[in-house]
Amino acid sequence: METKATIDVVHSTSPKQTEHLAQDLAKSLKGGEVVALFGDLGVGKTTFIQGLARGLGIKRRITSPTFIMIRPYSTKINNRPVTFYHVDLYRTRPDDLSQLGLEEIFGPDSVVAIEWPGKIKKFLPPKRIDVKIESLDFETRRITIKHK
Repeated sequence: METKATIDVVHSTSPKQTEHLAQDLAKSLKGGEVVALFGDLGVGKTTFIQGLARGLGIKRRITSPTFIMIRPYSTKINNRPVTFYHVDLYRTRPDDLSQLGLEEIFGPDSVVAIEWPGKIKKFLPPKRIDVKIESLDFETRRITIKHK
């Protein structure tokens, strides 16, 4: 039986509010999720990921892994060890993708958040959470969260 996608659309008027929205999403995660973040450069994808990490209990500073592509963080969900992976594919080329080993990090003991997921469409699992962030003006963002 196929499950129906659920879609939430919210507006954020500050980076802090974007982080809080992501923290709320993190509270629903159990492990095994892939969160694909779509949006233009500078729209707030990394800010959203920082909120996800905080919501998962990660205290370390979260910076974009633009040049190393994947940065892992250890955490726990319901007292179970989980690795939170922050993936940034902005600087990748198609020939880099086969060497990333993304299939190895998709699993029940991880939560994977991917910036620029459009570069790996064929590798993305069909069951995932798509987050689309759009700039409406200098401060306001429309954030669409689709659970597939």
